[in-house]
Amino acid sequence: MYEKIKNSTIAKSIIDTKNLGLYIILLFGLSVTWSTIKQIQKNYELQKQITTLQASVALQDQINKNETLQINYYKTNDFLSLAARKYFNKALPGEKLILVPSSVSSKYIHQTAIISNNDSSNKHVNKIVKNWQDWINFFLHKDADS
Repeated sequence: MYEKIKNSTIAKSIIDTKNLGLYIILLFGLSVTWSTIKQIQKNYELQKQITTLQASVALQDQINKNETLQINYYKTNDFLSLAARKYFNKALPGEKLILVPSSVSSKYIHQTAIISNNDSSNKHVNKIVKNWQDWINFFLHKDADS
């Protein structure tokens, strides 16, 4: 068997020193291709980081603009007037402050407004409880219906 391979023309042409230049060029081409692929991958990863950081900078810039607008609002007379009314029970000249007991004011509040406020908080709590139940069922391999 070894003699067949040794005397084979294909084996002799592969081992022939005339093909040495071809092997060197092939090896060089493969190394250039490999390094190019690695560089492309590195550039892709860096571009992803740049895009993420640019989005983060844009978000922070928008937050800063909102904060600046809020600070400017706090400097206005309208805010000072509302804050004085809310925290210090102050009023403009000619205005009168009337305190109404909650028992009297509750008679004039529409009942659907009270129910809708309670429903929204209950829906949120029910959604959280349902989510936890779904996760427990998932981990215990139970069906959602059971």
